[in-house]
Order: sequence, then structure tokens, then C-alpha cells
Amino acid sequence: MKKSLSGSRPLCIIPARGGSKRLPRKNIAPLAGKPLLAYTIDAALESEVFDLICISSEDKEILETARNYGVHLALKRGAELSTDTTQVKHVCAHVLEDLASRGQVYDEFAVLLVTNPLRTSQDIKDAYQIFKQKDANYVMSLVPYSHPPQRAVWVPNDYVEPYYGRQYMKQTQLLDTLYRHDGSIFFGRSEVFLRERELYGTKTVPYFIPPERSVDIDNPLDLAWAEFLLTKTHMYRTQKVKIGERVE
Repeated sequence: MKKSLSGSRPLCIIPARGGSKRLPRKNIAPLAGKPLLAYTIDAALESEVFDLICISSEDKEILETARNYGVHLALKRGAELSTDTTQVKHVCAHVLEDLASRGQVYDEFAVLLVTNPLRTSQDIKDAYQIFKQKDANYVMSLVPYSHPPQRAVWVPNDYVEPYYGRQYMKQTQLLDTLYRHDGSIFFGRSEVFLRERELYGTKTVPYFIPPERSVDIDNPLDLAWAEFLLTKTHMYRTQKVKIGERVE
């Protein structure tokens, strides 16, 4: 029997392959005493938004670590979905279709990347509320670029030139604010996604996440920066509690 779509809570997909060139074993790298993937699992569980939290990996150690931290389903995927060219959209389609073949159909799903450990359970709740309230097929977390990409330069023929043209080489406050999807949170309508096969699909609305909770870990320096931010956040919360203030 298929799971009823009416009123069901969404599926959470956590992609986590074993291979990583710049930071080996990235998805289970230690961060402040816990493997990296534990932060995403914890936030998903604490949000109480999801009916099922599924981690997708080809790696036995990653799957077992995820089970130890309470993930509902550790789904093994084939090597063909674990190459350097595999994209998150391919993994999402595989998980949705695999579960549907077992009679578990979800009309909504989320993607939470392991490499963004600083998003909170409240971020997930707030993004899902936007998803439910807006006329949208997708909600995507966005963070502003720290420096306007319009002012990018490159070095053709050994000389520096503005990449997008000299018309953009002006004061940053005169340029449009541009954003990037940081991978923290994504919600989508399964039917639309399986038809479009794109995460950058139609009718996508933003969830603006603060830069201090948007760290995309891709190398050892990113990991060190995330640990610094976690330490500072913990110190701040501890100080607030000590002086009797409520911490949200």
C-alpha cells in the first residue's frame, strides 16, 4: 500500500558519498567532537518537520555512522551514482523513485547537505513554513556573496581584465546584491521535480540564511572555520545563560 500523500510530512534526503578529493572522508570528518554528518542529522531530527530522514551513500562506514546518530533510513546507492560527476539532483531522483517502488510516496521532499553543519532546526522549520505559505514549487536557502561577483577579474594573455566588463567596476553599493545557494536547505514538490529533473526549477522562492550559519565545507580550512564559529556560538550562548537571559 502506498503512503497517503494527503497531509503527509516531507521526506528528508541527505546525500553523502564516500569520495572527496580536497578533504578525504569529508562527510565523517570530525568537527568539535562529532562526525560532520551528525550535525545535519541532529538538525533534521530536532526540527520535527520530516516523516522520514534518509541518508544516501555508497559507503558502508558513512551509512553505519548515520545509523548511530539516529537517521531513519540508510540507503545504499550504486557506484554509478557516486562519481565525481554525480549531481545532487541525480541522487534525489534515485531516492524518490526507489522509495516509490517500495510503496513509500512523498509529495514533498527536502535536501540537506552534510557539508553545511551550521544550519539549525529553526532554519529548517522557517524554510518549510515559507514553502507551505508561498505559491512555490521549491524553496532554496540563499546567502549573499561576500564580494560582488560582478567585479570579478581574469588574466587572459597575462594581463588583468574585468571579466564581466568595466561597467561593473564601480562602488559595490551601486551593484545589485547577488546570492548563491549554499546547500543548507532545499524543499521541493516531488512531482514537479521528477518532471523537471532540476533543483533550479520553476517557481523557486528564497530562504535567506545568515552568513554566520552558512559554511560550505570543502577543504580543511572550511572545517577549521566551521569549528571556530561553533565554538564562538557556544561561548555566546553560555554567557547569555549565565546572566539569566533567554536564548532562542
